[in-house]
Amino acid sequence: MVSTRTATAAAPTFTPEAVATVHPLSPGAKPRPGEKERRCPYLRTGLDQDAGGGVNLADLEGDRIYRTTVLTKYHPAGCRFYFYAPPYEAVADIRPQTFGTAKDAYDAMILTARTGRNLITAKNFVPGLVGISFQTRYFGPDKRRDWAFVFAKGKVMVAVYTQRSDTSRNALYIAKAITKKF
Repeated sequence: MVSTRTATAAAPTFTPEAVATVHPLSPGAKPRPGEKERRCPYLRTGLDQDAGGGVNLADLEGDRIYRTTVLTKYHPAGCRFYFYAPPYEAVADIRPQTFGTAKDAYDAMILTARTGRNLITAKNFVPGLVGISFQTRYFGPDKRRDWAFVFAKGKVMVAVYTQRSDTSRNALYIAKAITKKF
């Protein structure tokens, strides 16, 4: 008797980014590798850099922003926003990642949220989408108390990180403002 085995492709695996502090970027300093000095394609910066009417990150996050970079390691590209005064810390990131399927993006959303603590599910934070708020490390002195929000829309998972340790809402508001861009 001859037996045969059918080979199956292994499902792609996703490992969320390690929890880490985003370091400050002083005026005049060259952006780090993987960052380019540019405006964010998803959301205006605000008063000090991209003023004008409408929704902007400075208002949603609650801080003045003096500098914006595009994060080139993400596909589509991500964004980082820096505070206007010392220590010139990053106050928010938008980190999108594209996956092979919507299920892969959804699973990555869950795994990303699980890297943090105090998870809060937000069903229909915009019609038809689920997201998750969680606390993590973003601004070093805050330890693991900074709030982030992650959602999946189609094949794209988007994680929004903020330096806010006092409220989960700002990360959620930023996510709501950018969902139509994905």
